[in-house]
Amino acid sequence: MPRPHLIAARRLVREHCAEVGVPYTETSLIASYGIVVRYLNQVGLSARDPFDCPTFHRLRR
Repeated sequence: MPRPHLIAARRLVREHCAEVGVPYTETSLIASYGIVVRYLNQVGLSARDPFDCPTFHRLRR
């Protein structure tokens, strides 16, 4: 979404959340980047062994 429209979208989303009883949470830009990076590290690193090298196993055959 283009940045100039975020304020209008924020108002609409906040009102809709209040109508349907869904909690609305806000955070800063920097904090949101931190949340995303922590989540990606959590799901990305938990799915694999960080010392496992797929290229090594493919070439070792």
